[in-house]
Amino acid sequence: MGLNFRAIIKILGILTLIEGLFMLPAVAAGLYYEEWKAAGSLFTISLICISVGFVILTQFRFDKIALRSREGFFIAFASWIYCSLLGALPLYLSGQNFSFMSCLFESVAGFSTTGCSVLDVSSVPLCMLMWRALCHWLGGMGILVLLISIFPLWGINNQSLAMAETPSSESSKMEAKSSDMGKFLYSSYLLLSTLEFILLIAGPMDWYNALLTTCSSISTAGLIITPDAAWMYDTLYVKIVVMIFSILSSLNYAVYFLASRRKWREIFKNNEIKAFFKIMGIATVLIALSLRFSGTYDNIWHAVKDGLFQVVSFISTSGYFVCDYTTWPAFTTTILMIILFIGGCSFSTSGSLKVMRVTVLFKLIRRGFMQQIHPHMVKAVMLDDNTPVSAKAASSIVSHTLLFFVIFFLGCVLLSFNNLDMETTVTTSIGLFSNTGMALGLPGCSGYFGMFDDFSKLVMCFLMIAGRLEMYSLVIVFAKSFWKPDKAVII
Repeated sequence: MGLNFRAIIKILGILTLIEGLFMLPAVAAGLYYEEWKAAGSLFTISLICISVGFVILTQFRFDKIALRSREGFFIAFASWIYCSLLGALPLYLSGQNFSFMSCLFESVAGFSTTGCSVLDVSSVPLCMLMWRALCHWLGGMGILVLLISIFPLWGINNQSLAMAETPSSESSKMEAKSSDMGKFLYSSYLLLSTLEFILLIAGPMDWYNALLTTCSSISTAGLIITPDAAWMYDTLYVKIVVMIFSILSSLNYAVYFLASRRKWREIFKNNEIKAFFKIMGIATVLIALSLRFSGTYDNIWHAVKDGLFQVVSFISTSGYFVCDYTTWPAFTTTILMIILFIGGCSFSTSGSLKVMRVTVLFKLIRRGFMQQIHPHMVKAVMLDDNTPVSAKAASSIVSHTLLFFVIFFLGCVLLSFNNLDMETTVTTSIGLFSNTGMALGLPGCSGYFGMFDDFSKLVMCFLMIAGRLEMYSLVIVFAKSFWKPDKAVII
């Protein structure tokens, strides 16, 4: 059976309309700051997107659309590619003489919430920085989660997209009423965004930098620091606000659903949440002690403060920095890279493996050791509510982890063609694949990857999208059986 291209066209039309509408605030910023050419390119692309999206939704009459899992995976893949290509056009046409590959990288880094750059921020118009921040916000929870909440308005009612976009353990729990859950998720996301914006405005920030910071930190994309606003991020108040909301965005959003129903006991019993804070606490203590006793910091308070901030930055995959952590002892940067592989909680805006998968993996390893000692022992791996992890779920977690490292190593090999040093190559691969945008070596803590050539930028775009889609939606569409399901081999 072929793909339902009518459904694909309709959904891409909706995405086109939404992306065009989200460009309008950036157009207003361009007019406010008198960046006429950049604002003109944004307005032109916005007008085209809105017009095309409107035509598709009004002139092409479609019946109610039922999506199968194949369409869900394909649309998840195609939508991120499509939105990234559209998002690159305003910057490319802004008259700044940026190459299209660099503009595409910026767009992918925006929608994938990686937050890194190949451009000098000081050379980018302020309205384009706002557009990038809005891309961060849209990509934070996933454009498709937003669509899930409004699909019934256009006659689309299916959970396949939710599963394709977020193939985590929590997505199956939310499958029954995905449209209602989508509305709740984005309501929570919008509420947190509004609250952070208000708190930043109450501090030293103006509305423009507060909006950029909110969109970038609530989506765990990092920070867009404009040249005249660098001093704002050195204030303790801003650091605390950004850190708190990065943590909140790294938690499983199902927690807010439970909180809305006052199920506090279930929240505090959640093993993933407890493991997340334990990892964060242990990493902070180890790094603070290392910084103090190595002589890097003379004051333990400053060591704890900066250590905690960088731990939150890495485990949430936000990728911001308050100091040059590349000058820290090797032990501390090793700890940071380890928690970078772990990432935040499942069904959150953070990237990487996720705490739930790592927790289950360690339980599987522990059970394996016990079965070596007691060969006849039968012991299930248990979740929070004493529900055993099924063989299918365990297999999915193991295969996901193996695929994670396969793509990570593939990224290392492909990036090595750029002939940079090993530290830069390896940490760039995991930094972009985990959607953190941080690395050691040449990129340093600034998240600047302009030293790579166009081929490497394309590889990095692949890594960022693969990380955002948690690999499967990107890898599955390249499988032969995906395009010829009637000839799929049964193993």
